[in-house]
Amino acid sequence: MKRWLLEQGRVKLKKILTIGVLTALSAITSVSCSNNKEVLVTEIGVSPPSRRTTTNNSQAGQLYIQGQRQHSQGDSQAAIASYDKAINLDPDYGAAYRGRGLAYFDLGDKQKAIADYNEAIRLSPNDAEAFNSRGNARASVGDNAGAITDYNEAIRLFPNYAEAYNNRGNARSVQGDKAGAIEDFNQAIRLNPRYAIAYNNRGNARAAQGDSQGAISDYNQAIRLNPNFGPAYNNRGNARAAQGDKQGALEDLKQAAEIFQRQNNNDLYQQAMNNIKELGQ
Repeated sequence: MKRWLLEQGRVKLKKILTIGVLTALSAITSVSCSNNKEVLVTEIGVSPPSRRTTTNNSQAGQLYIQGQRQHSQGDSQAAIASYDKAINLDPDYGAAYRGRGLAYFDLGDKQKAIADYNEAIRLSPNDAEAFNSRGNARASVGDNAGAITDYNEAIRLFPNYAEAYNNRGNARSVQGDKAGAIEDFNQAIRLNPRYAIAYNNRGNARAAQGDSQGAISDYNQAIRLNPNFGPAYNNRGNARAAQGDKQGALEDLKQAAEIFQRQNNNDLYQQAMNNIKELGQ
């Protein structure tokens, strides 16, 4: 059965299925599923807690805001067109490169996203969000070592950047460093005690270490914080199945399937149904 973690953006950390859900004007959450019973939830495009992107009242600034709005509404192509215009008017507009990178990333063009993040970082070397986002893009193409380097820099620039700790934890988990991943998830939770994604991800790392009860405790907390968090129900179902609680596992997997169906996440719905079918065998 698949175990699902949560990422922010359309990030494929190991293998096939990745579904992005736009959650805020400049924040994206993605769910990535793989065949090794791990799925990571990574956050992309989240401004560091101590800093928010500033815009100006110029025409380029207004186009940047327009691009953000279009991206939040799910129209990445229109967003890219707006960012293009902003950059044509102001070639040194680092935030516009970063915004366009997020839109390219959301469309699945990771190399163009990385190129834009590179430019954003060249123009604004202290842009922690750009480092975090480039780390996510690097992880999505299998460069987890490069991703960790970027997350390290994001954390150096903003030590309270909970999302960067979560994302670095994901990359460490993919590399097999479950203990290091748990340390990062712990720090993300210390910085943001209501961080449901980090609880979910830590639960997956604990489950990978054979700590089913610790994993269930984390999934419980993720669900308490976000009752519509489908991956946490799926993951808790897997952990309950590992403990021999078939009935509890089926209840959780059915709840996950219902949530994904309501959210029109057809791929995740099918994965949950596959888990139910597997458990029934």
